[in-house]
Amino acid sequence: MWYSSGKDTDIALWILLTTTALVAFAGAAAAEGHSANDGVSFSGDATLGYNDTINAAAGETAAGMYWDASLAIAFSKALDNGLTAGVSVDIDLVDGNLGSADLDAAGYVLSLTSETSGLYFGDTEHAAITHWSSVGGMDADNFSEVDGETVLRGDINVAGFDASLSYAYNYAANQLDAMSFGAAGAFGAATVSVAYQEAAPAGAGVTGDEVFGISVGIMLAGADLGLGYASNETTGQASTGVSVGYTVGPVALAASYVMEDAGDDNWDVSATYEAGAVSATVFTDESDDWGLEGSYAMGNGLTVYAGLVDAGEDYYVAGSYDLGGDATLLVSYVEDGDLDNGDDEIGDPEYQAGMTVEIGFTF
Repeated sequence: MWYSSGKDTDIALWILLTTTALVAFAGAAAAEGHSANDGVSFSGDATLGYNDTINAAAGETAAGMYWDASLAIAFSKALDNGLTAGVSVDIDLVDGNLGSADLDAAGYVLSLTSETSGLYFGDTEHAAITHWSSVGGMDADNFSEVDGETVLRGDINVAGFDASLSYAYNYAANQLDAMSFGAAGAFGAATVSVAYQEAAPAGAGVTGDEVFGISVGIMLAGADLGLGYASNETTGQASTGVSVGYTVGPVALAASYVMEDAGDDNWDVSATYEAGAVSATVFTDESDDWGLEGSYAMGNGLTVYAGLVDAGEDYYVAGSYDLGGDATLLVSYVEDGDLDNGDDEIGDPEYQAGMTVEIGFTF
């Protein structure tokens, strides 16, 4: 385990900025003029619903109506040198309280991109997790995912390989910490993914161990084969996984097995059937869970769903009706055995416990 000194971080930052800029300008040198996408774009969504169940594990203190609305704004400008500058931000306009005038802005990202590279600052993902391809349910590949921290990341495409380097901004120390690196690309028929992140020091704004991982995927005789290794250098835990996927007509089969240095090994199997209006999946989830989910498109915008999940403890039935113009009506009933789903997201459609009636709009 090691932490970069302030001087080392400054040097790494300059390397990140200058390398990304040089590749960006090299790729953009021949470009001229302005893009038709210059300007400002707006999009949004709104939801109004009713749920009859109190789920204390999800922090709910009352059943009843709920509503929210959000606005996404994107700015873009093609510069004279062929680069494109962009800004995006998400704004929560209303969230369950019509009497509140507070606006909550999130998802801010400032970018400078070309055809072969990009520089991103804000609520953007870390480099390692951006390129990492896990093989099965690996316990040791706990690469940090962005969760409110501010990240500076540079992306470069060279000879068919995509590579990224990122740092998290440490507000307390006013410096960049928690270096993260990821790369992925093809060697002939094989696809390789490599990722590394250093341990984050206290106050870095991101919690994470020192983690390294490498995985390889290859197509052989119609089957997708995978082999991966991940090592958490902080805890001394390692995971070694193998996976296979094979498609037979409308059925997609998949299986994986992960050997863990600490704890029980993990294994998963799944089978998915898709044909016409029918879709069905049976699966296990990291050895200790299983589920069966399906849907049927009845036509005229109506689709019905049903599932038995959480090892048979929970089940749901639901119907979704397309009202046209990006408006949808949802009616669902979910039985959550002990109301123990803290995120209130049950099944792959992520339904709330109890009876729900909800209408949603996308603009």
